Amino acid sequence: METNDHASRRRAKKKSKKRAATRETANEREGVKRTKSHARPGDDDGREATTGTRTGDETKRLAGTDKDARDAREDADGLSTSYLASLDEGMKRSIKSFRKRARDAQTLLKRAMKVKDVKFFNRLVKDFGNDKQYGFAKEAFERIARSGLTPNVYSYTNMLNAATRVSEVGQMRKIWKEMRDAGVEPNEVAYTVLVKGECQAGNIDRAREIVREMIDGGVEPNQRTYGTLLRNCVRYGDVENAAKFVQTMRERSSPPDATACEYYIKTMCGELMVQQTLSFIRDVKRDGIEVTAQSYVALATAASLVMPAEEIAMKACEDARAKLDADVRDAPGTANSRYDDDYGDGCDDDYRIRAHEGDDSAADVPSKSVQLFLQLRAQDALREIEAVESYITDIPLKRRVQIAELAAKGGEQATNVRILGGGGESDKTVDAADAGADVRIEICSGHGDWITRRAKLDPKIQWIGIEMRRNRVLLTWMKALRLGVEKNLRLVCGMAHDALDVCRAPPGSATEVYVNYPDPPEWVGSSQVLVQDTFLRDVHRVLKPGGHLICVTDDSAYAMRMCRELRKARSLFETTEPEGKPFASGVPEDYGASYFDSMWTLGNQRDRYTLRYVKI
Repeated sequence: METNDHASRRRAKKKSKKRAATRETANEREGVKRTKSHARPGDDDGREATTGTRTGDETKRLAGTDKDARDAREDADGLSTSYLASLDEGMKRSIKSFRKRARDAQTLLKRAMKVKDVKFFNRLVKDFGNDKQYGFAKEAFERIARSGLTPNVYSYTNMLNAATRVSEVGQMRKIWKEMRDAGVEPNEVAYTVLVKGECQAGNIDRAREIVREMIDGGVEPNQRTYGTLLRNCVRYGDVENAAKFVQTMRERSSPPDATACEYYIKTMCGELMVQQTLSFIRDVKRDGIEVTAQSYVALATAASLVMPAEEIAMKACEDARAKLDADVRDAPGTANSRYDDDYGDGCDDDYRIRAHEGDDSAADVPSKSVQLFLQLRAQDALREIEAVESYITDIPLKRRVQIAELAAKGGEQATNVRILGGGGESDKTVDAADAGADVRIEICSGHGDWITRRAKLDPKIQWIGIEMRRNRVLLTWMKALRLGVEKNLRLVCGMAHDALDVCRAPPGSATEVYVNYPDPPEWVGSSQVLVQDTFLRDVHRVLKPGGHLICVTDDSAYAMRMCRELRKARSLFETTEPEGKPFASGVPEDYGASYFDSMWTLGNQRDRYTLRYVKI
């Protein structure tokens, strides 16, 4: 016969399980249905949140070699959330934060159903969207109709923004169609968000058509609309469309501002069009438009490579330094007026939406994130100025003439650069490495700082950098020329899967594959994630026997997801960490610097993770 204490514990345990099941059902009902393959840490159907029966020390003790230990650290998704959290405080904080956000979201949705006010729902859609909680944003939007209310233009615009921020272009187009079918006329903010979504997907020609439709419909594009178009011309090196957009702005009596001019200058300088850039700068100065420090930096970089004579590049560096000094003095007055849409490639038309809705707090933007972005821009500009000045003063004129001859041919014609896709794909191949060479690949090579420095350290190692954004590939190519590593560094512009295709990366050709700071999944249900089964199989194929895959991230949620994916691929890879630990906290001291180190220096992010796995 059981004691009263034992019976009480048994009843409490049953109640706990019932509460867990209730929470699980509520999560699905709130529009954030999670699949196992897409689950975020702290988001695995409430299992880890409700057990509470195993401490971190106990989990570590159980994580040994026997079967019980394997059961303790694994669940249906691979490595369990509680096990991973027990290994790192950053992961533990991430889980707590995510669960709190989910609870808060559910509370707000319940409150909205009681308030039954369109403006309240609109604010929820906006906030969830800006926080990339797309599932909750969608649920809030759908509840407008379920509450007997009618979505207005702000409802649809906020929902468009939510889809755009998580790169769900298909959903964005669907929302746009629903808005038009409902007879809701879009305003300039809605059009701008739509333009941004198409541009982010590389559909600049389609974005141009939307702008024409916008004008024909009597809605005038604003500076933000044109800025969105021009910013993406920078990414794709689309000088032709950039020139058309600038001309359209002038024809529509909306001359380009300093930001739009900067984008156009960067686009031209990315193609090393120095003379055209100088002419454009003279024109905008004559029109009384300021030239930004970053514009001068882009000019300095391009001029230093194609013009061995130093005058233009050094003058651009001088002008850039002077403008940076002026920006520091004027920072409090200018922070709220520029680049609030550009930082982190994020779309935040939030402040315009709020202004349209009569929200006085719109004047308080931008956020601390924008201020951090501006600091990073200044730091990045100074670093590039110093690199250009060092190149001009340290590299002999004879060598600079040789580099200018190589640069004059353009990045796309360089033997060590391959641009994939886009219809105009070159049929040439990147120069092949010597048989038996030590080949190492970096995926997500970004601005090229890390890979160019690694290539400089040991010329005998053959490096391949893979990056999907064209402007970054060409910037890396320029840095490679400047450092003299063009012979042992090859660059591929395209998606990782295409770049690792069998015809471009032969089987067993690489000793190491690095994935440095890949973009995390945009939201819980996103299928746009790099490190997953197909990618791991591609990497396994190109690695030599005993080769290594090294992943580095500062996103704890993505680190946990990568650990799970690699655990599921245990027939292909195994961790190199002691006792089978799936990751190491931090990065090795000799790992090398990158653009992200600047973010670490200025920001509050302090968690980094290294996953090093060996090919089986």
